[in-house]
Amino acid sequence: MKISIIVPVYNVEPYLMKCVNSILNQTLENIEIILVNDGSKDKSGDICDEYKKKDNRVVVIHKENGGLSSARNAGLEIAAGELIGFIDGDDWIETDYFEILYDGIKNHNADISVMHLTKVANHEKIEFKTKRKEEWVEFTCYKAMESFFADDFIGYSACNKLYRSNLFEGIKYPEGMLMEDKATTYKLIHKTNLVVVNLSEKYHYYLRSDGIMQSKFNRKKFDSLEIHREQIVFVDENYPEFYGLIRARYAYEAFRLLLMMIRSNHSVKSDFHRCLKIIKDNIRYVIKEKRIGPHHKIYVALFYLFPKIVVISAKSKLASKLLKKMRIS
Repeated sequence: MKISIIVPVYNVEPYLMKCVNSILNQTLENIEIILVNDGSKDKSGDICDEYKKKDNRVVVIHKENGGLSSARNAGLEIAAGELIGFIDGDDWIETDYFEILYDGIKNHNADISVMHLTKVANHEKIEFKTKRKEEWVEFTCYKAMESFFADDFIGYSACNKLYRSNLFEGIKYPEGMLMEDKATTYKLIHKTNLVVVNLSEKYHYYLRSDGIMQSKFNRKKFDSLEIHREQIVFVDENYPEFYGLIRARYAYEAFRLLLMMIRSNHSVKSDFHRCLKIIKDNIRYVIKEKRIGPHHKIYVALFYLFPKIVVISAKSKLASKLLKKMRIS
């Protein structure tokens, strides 16, 4: 089976060569690499064209800037492989990354194979090898969906997975929206019979300080709440057993956004009240839901019990500094 690897490219000139070289050096050779230059203003587009000249497995698309979802969708439209993978243009993968994921699809007759990410803060040190692990964990569609909403074992990232291409029939990434992976991955899982997870960590994800998810709070991040509302409708229609779980996760997402606002000294009170109302309306699910971890329950409950502290803390640079050290997952 051929693998189509889609790489959205936007102003990643300092990182792109490492990324593409790591894909070209894969132990599996039956691949096509679709580099989608999404209106880059640096030399990323030129680098893409140079790779196309050097290797006939490389396909290049040049398009106006439309965002990550638009770039992925453009790649999906021309992908010829029976399997689809995504790599971000500033990330790096080990040589056996796709071989392992391919084995998961083939040997388990799975629809999606998954591998855990290794997050790297220093791009100069992104190239290192990790131990290959032979253990696989199998999930039926139902169990995979439960894991998607309950924990990070499967995760919503598009980039640590290999998919059968037919899963994308009728599904596209939402353009103009942040958290596009969270809006799409569960829909793909819903169409599977089996999802498998390998415990290796061969995908090296670069935590850019100027990346969208690392940047200061802005109201565009409320896209995540819109996605959660869509998920609630989806769950109620297809997985009613997760009724409390999805609403507990909705409350936790509101907590995460509140924490981001405090970190960024955001001062729009209506934004705080919007998130606090979500917590208030769903706190009972957070408390009752057994699939929500105790630390999640404590965080959300504190914001529910002391809502005024949230707004006051947002004005404090000391609070902002302290909370930047707190991990949000």
